[in-house]
Amino acid sequence: MICVVLEAIVLGLIIGKIRGGQFKRLGTTTLRFSWIILLAFSLRLAVSVMISLGQPLVIQYRMIFYLLSYSILFIALFFNMHFKCMWLIAIGSITNFLAILLNKGSMPINMTTLENFGFSNMMTSIELGALPQYIPMEEAALYSIYLGKGLSMPSIYPLKQIFSIGDLLMAVGIFFLVQHMMSSSLYHKTSKILHFDHKSKLPL
Repeated sequence: MICVVLEAIVLGLIIGKIRGGQFKRLGTTTLRFSWIILLAFSLRLAVSVMISLGQPLVIQYRMIFYLLSYSILFIALFFNMHFKCMWLIAIGSITNFLAILLNKGSMPINMTTLENFGFSNMMTSIELGALPQYIPMEEAALYSIYLGKGLSMPSIYPLKQIFSIGDLLMAVGIFFLVQHMMSSSLYHKTSKILHFDHKSKLPL
């Protein structure tokens, strides 16, 4: 998920610049509790790294850490729903959380796609239980098979990765959010007010 999010941010910045946006406008549209959003993603990243390193305490209580990180994220998203694209991020986060929750702390992943992409080491680690944050798609509970990591980019895309529908929704939402912030209506509105005030001055 982290890689997909980073790609969405980078692509959003590039396309936003091409469309005439400016990086300095990113600061004119304020995200409420932005530090909480950063904290939630940082916690998710830390948990993934610790699990990959085989930390038994994190592995055992990973569901609690996931619950904490997603709760923090949902709170921050709730206070930013005035951004339309934030709905995509929220829905994507919910679907990812449901997939993990239904599978007791593990995200279903398509093993065939892993093999086709040459991720043999990762596939072996999942089969041996060395990466408990993932389970084969065939072992997914209920309908979570549709929420797991089973999607991939076309072969012409330079970066090979597998993602879920939730990852995709979050990436699209972040992509449009970055562009919105770069061409912020708030920035234009402020500029118009300043221009009006200047013209409305009476001559001395």
